[in-house]
Amino acid sequence: MTPALIGLVCAGLLVASFERGHGNLHHITEAVVPASAPVSNLPNAPGGQDAIRLTRTASSIGTQAEFLSATLLPGRGLEVLQITASIPGHGEVPLLIAPTLPQALEDWTGTGADAHGALGATSAGAFLLPWAGHLLGNPGVQPGTVQVAWQGRTLTVPSSRDIASQSTEGLVLDRAVEAVKTSVLPDGQALEATLHAADFNGAWPSTIDIQYRVEMTGHTLDMTIKATNTGSRPAPMGIGWKPHLAIPSGDRASATLSIPSTTLSAVDPHSGRPTGKTRPASDTGMDFSSAAGTPLGSRDIDATYTDLLQAGLADGPIASLHDPTFNYTLRIIPLAAAIGRLHVEAPAGKPWIAIEPNTNGDDPTGPQWQTPPDDSGLVTLAPGASMLWKVRLEISTTALPGGTAGGDTKPTP
Repeated sequence: MTPALIGLVCAGLLVASFERGHGNLHHITEAVVPASAPVSNLPNAPGGQDAIRLTRTASSIGTQAEFLSATLLPGRGLEVLQITASIPGHGEVPLLIAPTLPQALEDWTGTGADAHGALGATSAGAFLLPWAGHLLGNPGVQPGTVQVAWQGRTLTVPSSRDIASQSTEGLVLDRAVEAVKTSVLPDGQALEATLHAADFNGAWPSTIDIQYRVEMTGHTLDMTIKATNTGSRPAPMGIGWKPHLAIPSGDRASATLSIPSTTLSAVDPHSGRPTGKTRPASDTGMDFSSAAGTPLGSRDIDATYTDLLQAGLADGPIASLHDPTFNYTLRIIPLAAAIGRLHVEAPAGKPWIAIEPNTNGDDPTGPQWQTPPDDSGLVTLAPGASMLWKVRLEISTTALPGGTAGGDTKPTP
């Protein structure tokens, strides 16, 4: 049996050598390396439910960047508190600017500055529903509320703590998900959950159910949200995610950004509201359409990119953040047609950047969208209808190849 065994081993080594030469060895590894441990429940988390940590064991022996964990908060609309990765030469690295779990438990109390879960949108990675970005209106009759008009109805929602005429956190950050289920994947772990939001305590015209699925493997983190109108009336719906992506080296000026768009949502300089039109990003000094990435430098960025472009045979438009000092690239890939915008926030001097894959832009109920074409991105869900949002994060140790988003591209369908 010894010669046969030796032959099998040699054959395996030849296959592995061939696949490594073709960039496929990680697929072999992913197929045979199981997750390292059962899904972890972490007690004493914000929102009154245990945090859940998806984990896996590094499979590349320190030669490739790969995801290690994702910590989620079921008591806070399944917010992504932290994502960690193994970065060659640096060990386990947090990928989000976020409080530790004990810090979040202390500060994210649902009261004071955190009323309605507001602090969850200032760090970590908050899911935003039933709208993303800024919902603008007029101060409501009740203190701490905003009133907005939608299809002849008046919607009353909580206002931002600093601006009385807008609301920015959505309505799920102070709500707990239900029916949480976890499972093991060949190279990672997955989670499913449901949030029966009803009509958000009377704020919404109809009742809404929200289903989540998060899948983490070595090189991908897929997040899917399905929102369904379970009531008898139409209701507006928008979905987004606000991840505060860390620049671990702290070298913000050298970090490079690539956004698959050459147009921005135009903003009125006096009111700060979107005009309903777009403008070339090149006119603003905020053109990051090069697929090779453009250094952030000292720019202060707060802009919404539109008309996302898809290159070649990619699964979706690809945005990327590359930290050359840590030599890894994080890609953000919208996989649902409804995601038509990437809002980018990168305050000058801060070691983080938020790249937000959103279905709608700011002020989606404003009058500038009332004439065709209505391109606010806010969808009207008929009774029984659903809306899908899906985003993939990819991590690697190599920078993106050269080229521009304006090359072999096509608009996202």
